[in-house]
Amino acid sequence: MKIRVGTWTRVGLVVLGLAAVTRLPVWGQAFPGPMVNLTAGGLVPLPEPPPQGAWGEVIMSNDQWLVVQNHQGQQFPISAESIDQFLVRWPSTLDALTRQSWIEVTGTDAGSMSLLTSHIDVYEGTDRALVTPIYKSLLPFNRAVTTIDPTYQRMMNTFDIVSQNQLYGWAYPIDPGDNGIPGQFYAVGNATQVNPIQIGVPGNNIVTILPDNGANMSVSQVTRGTPSVAAKGDYVFLTPTDRNAKSLIVKQVVLYKTIALKDYNP
Repeated sequence: MKIRVGTWTRVGLVVLGLAAVTRLPVWGQAFPGPMVNLTAGGLVPLPEPPPQGAWGEVIMSNDQWLVVQNHQGQQFPISAESIDQFLVRWPSTLDALTRQSWIEVTGTDAGSMSLLTSHIDVYEGTDRALVTPIYKSLLPFNRAVTTIDPTYQRMMNTFDIVSQNQLYGWAYPIDPGDNGIPGQFYAVGNATQVNPIQIGVPGNNIVTILPDNGANMSVSQVTRGTPSVAAKGDYVFLTPTDRNAKSLIVKQVVLYKTIALKDYNP
């Protein structure tokens, strides 16, 4: 068989080209860790964090399993053994409150140990162990108010600076409310009266809870639960942490019921 010189020339050029390619430096992909984060002086920003939770609808439940379907039609079986904490939110009313009721609430700090909110959570009996009596002021993003921030994070976040300026009004005359970011107030305590709602908090203090914008406050009773409490059509909020071959691994399940606990018949 005869091979033309031109053919050998083309073959030689291809081989030389391959050899040149193999000598090129190999660039690895940037690993999404703190060393490549822009704020840490690296090359690329960190990826978006995963969602903190997801909504779903119950399509099947029994003592051992809960099957949830999301808005995309995907179905996720969850074993009871794979749930770290199972909570149920039952609709309730202010009339159901007693002095043994514990109330958990977060709202706009109205000053003078009072707050504005549109919703409260109630804990009764042994379920009161789910919360601890406390009261504290919060900045946006649920950061506690501090007089001095040694980490200088106030310098990093302009929104946080505005809220922190409440403490230094004489030096920084800026009203955080004008920026739409009012300070928050968080409290847990036993109900002492209903109209207006007042709760007793540590230090023999009283926190007054007022309706936001004059609206009626909704009430949920929060209890522990199991998959057997769920019914087809109930909504749940899941906080998954992992998965295995059979089940999601869930840090917390919050089941939303449409009937009051007193009307529930297992």
